[in-house]
Amino acid sequence: MTKQLTDPRTAYEYFLGKRVSDNHWRSLCRTLTENGMTVNDDNVLFYAKVRKQIPRTPAHLKDVLDCYQKAEKFLALNSSKVTGEKILELFAKEDIKPHPATLSRWFKPVGGFRRSRFYYPEKLTPVLASAFIYKLINQPKLGV
Repeated sequence: MTKQLTDPRTAYEYFLGKRVSDNHWRSLCRTLTENGMTVNDDNVLFYAKVRKQIPRTPAHLKDVLDCYQKAEKFLALNSSKVTGEKILELFAKEDIKPHPATLSRWFKPVGGFRRSRFYYPEKLTPVLASAFIYKLINQPKLGV
């Protein structure tokens, strides 16, 4: 029984499918450590997964990770398929009121939004995380 050891950078590059520059890697390490995370395989891969699913978000990394984990927790409670109507109920409960175009943009990767459509929970994590980030960013504007 041998334990395969990899360094975090190799794992990160393998996940992305390309090499990253030294500056990119230093920036990523600095971002993780500033947010209280250690630079290890698990954290680096989690960061890459989140950034791949939710690119170019204006929120801070810690807030994005919190929103992503909140979405995963909600979906863990709903292990079967979730309807679009149930998602709208969650948005109303969380006081998230997106414009229909925003809702359409969030659901584009999963084939668009329909109230009656069933969605697999594992596909909805980036959608719900985007909604929670939307709420976080727009709270000052909404006066909440």
